[in-house]
Amino acid sequence: MPLCRWRIGSGDNIRVMHDPWLRESANRWVPSPQPAAEKILETPLVSSVREDKVVWEKERNRCYSVKSGYKLAMRYLIGSDKYHVMGNWNDIWKAQAPHKARHLLRRLCRECLPTRSRLLERRVECTLNCPVCDEDIEDELHIFFRCAVARDSWSAAGLSTVLHNATYQQTNAMDRIFVVCSNESSDTVGRVAMLLWCIWQNRNDKLWNDNVQMPRQIGKHAFDAWNDWYSVHKLQSNNIWKDLDGSDNNGHFMAGMTQWQQTVISSVEGEAWALLLAMEEARHRGLTSSI
Repeated sequence: MPLCRWRIGSGDNIRVMHDPWLRESANRWVPSPQPAAEKILETPLVSSVREDKVVWEKERNRCYSVKSGYKLAMRYLIGSDKYHVMGNWNDIWKAQAPHKARHLLRRLCRECLPTRSRLLERRVECTLNCPVCDEDIEDELHIFFRCAVARDSWSAAGLSTVLHNATYQQTNAMDRIFVVCSNESSDTVGRVAMLLWCIWQNRNDKLWNDNVQMPRQIGKHAFDAWNDWYSVHKLQSNNIWKDLDGSDNNGHFMAGMTQWQQTVISSVEGEAWALLLAMEEARHRGLTSSI
């Protein structure tokens, strides 16, 4: 047990010449009585310790915990090329989003999502077409970024500028996610993560229950879910926070967006700022007539 050592009590349970009980990291076994004499004399005897006991060195209380064992295992695994995947993983965990959405980003970047192309790579026989649009092979790029339903969902969630940004057109989903995480704010990354989670949920619902949502429903769900989470976790008194949503002539939700700014402005200035954002978004979408 290289990560454990003896805490000395009475000494009755320790085999002096056979157990690793000396207080040094290089050699805890007694090689011979003469060189080890000083080490033996240096061993502290505490009156409160009555019994010899093996303790865990990686915790201050000397008790093993799953957390410390996991950290130690990860430290060894990260140093192994077999298990290490390059990328700025901290940016994913810093995303302002529910843990389930950040966990989806991690699975996506680790190539752990069971898309049909990924299943085929693992010798699972299945059809390759996207279960949502049935028009192309389902891989990570298609289901989240290229599928017609996904693209319209990005627009409905107010994230079309992120989807179409020329900087984010990498040829695999992992690189695309890492670049978005590096260049966008943690709030925007959180909204993207929430949208991807909703897209994946819609895909699974269609696959297993034959239920499908319209893109504007997916976008609105992502928009509302992120705002609800954010209002609970991150609302601060000195933040100006504006929600914008657009509807058609029948009152149906078409698109939405949210932004916040850490500043001190009047309510009139805040409303004007929100109107400016709405006008810029309408112009980006090519809307020439709006109220």
